[in-house]
Amino acid sequence: MATIQKRGNSYRLRASAGYDAKGKQIVRSMTWTPAPGMTKKQIAKELERQKVKFDEQVKTGQFLDGNIKFQEFSEEWFESYGKEHLRERTYQRYKELSVRTYAAIGHIPIQKLQPQHLLAFYRQLGSEGIRAGAETAVPRERFQELLADRQWTQAFLSQTSGLAPSTIGAAVKGKSISSKSASAIAQAFEEPVENLFTLKKDQTPLSSKTIRHYHTFISSVLERAVKWQLIPGNPCHRIDPPKVDHKEIKFMQEGELERFIECLSQEPIEYQSAFLILVLTGMRRGELMGLEWPDIDLEEGRIMIRRTSQYSAQKGIYTDTTKTEQSKRSISIPQELCQKLREYRAWQNEQRLKMGDQWDSAWQNSPRLFCQWNGKPMHPGAPYQELQKYLKRIGLERMSLHSLRHTNATLLIGAGTDLRTVSGRLGHSQASTTLNIYSHQLKTADKAAAEILSQKVLHGKASG
Repeated sequence: MATIQKRGNSYRLRASAGYDAKGKQIVRSMTWTPAPGMTKKQIAKELERQKVKFDEQVKTGQFLDGNIKFQEFSEEWFESYGKEHLRERTYQRYKELSVRTYAAIGHIPIQKLQPQHLLAFYRQLGSEGIRAGAETAVPRERFQELLADRQWTQAFLSQTSGLAPSTIGAAVKGKSISSKSASAIAQAFEEPVENLFTLKKDQTPLSSKTIRHYHTFISSVLERAVKWQLIPGNPCHRIDPPKVDHKEIKFMQEGELERFIECLSQEPIEYQSAFLILVLTGMRRGELMGLEWPDIDLEEGRIMIRRTSQYSAQKGIYTDTTKTEQSKRSISIPQELCQKLREYRAWQNEQRLKMGDQWDSAWQNSPRLFCQWNGKPMHPGAPYQELQKYLKRIGLERMSLHSLRHTNATLLIGAGTDLRTVSGRLGHSQASTTLNIYSHQLKTADKAAAEILSQKVLHGKASG
């Protein structure tokens, strides 16, 4: 039960909210001041009512005040707000970011959190050695030997270890992976991790983009504290967010695209379809993997984007909403793609009949375009692995699936398509997003337009 302590003309109420992770009691407090003119009897009655109300609020987690520390409030934010309003990938990413954040500012009450605390944290994140204690794992020869001896495919190892195909692919290529991923692989092989990997301390500083993610996380938490009227303002708004070093977008040049399309007919039909959809629509990877056959209107030549397919270590492959409401959209597609999708649907139906009872029964309700051999949704990372193999076979440089999206946007801009149409097809929330990403391509298109006007108007007038 809450306790009451008289302090001059006011009363301080205190109640226990349980214990923290270290076993320390968490105490909440509030101050109540009687209204002028209240009698002793009225004060006593109202004070008792405030005491019962306050005690109930504390027990049910409804009472928070500005003295609450950032870590405590953040955990409350995850529970009361994040689980319902954040996308799964964002929620898990913020949980990862919270570890370093709590170590730096978790002990500071949110009402005392100042811009200088945040700036010091960001400087720390950008310094060398911030990853001290973290380890990377470099594959040993023993890893490759075991993989060959047991005749395990990358797909099988991915399924057995619970890791993304891209992580397995990196290990197979001899690239470093996280020590956590290395442990999962070692467990799958039932071998000590030291036999398969060389563990090294990671001393590299965090990228500016990652530091910006920390800023976004902290700002999101504090913005909710403002809306809940626990603090008057968000200190994140009083500093410039960390600058992100924008990398130049990568897309296929005309000759590369011609070869990419020309050789595609030799690939498995599911990847012919996937790569053509990406080049001709510019949709995101998650949107591609979330496509179901009812989303495809082959008569009208349109694809509806209604959902995405994602992967996380916590949930495996799962269905999620689109990135934004504007990402739900209808995209026109050419008849050549419609014909390819007809061929692909016929092939998939044949596979489904061959598999019989082994085909996933859930496919009837959610008939995904891109499936595993048994009809279950394909891992979102699988097309990337196939793209890398394909690019290597045809002699083109490595690029991401997102580069196919950039290729689509660049082609549209180069063809003179208006910015709003390009933005709508890409599913951007605002045309300004498209402008920011493809500013260089738009300038090139603008210059080409000026040259066309010069030829059509000025030179045409001169020759007349």
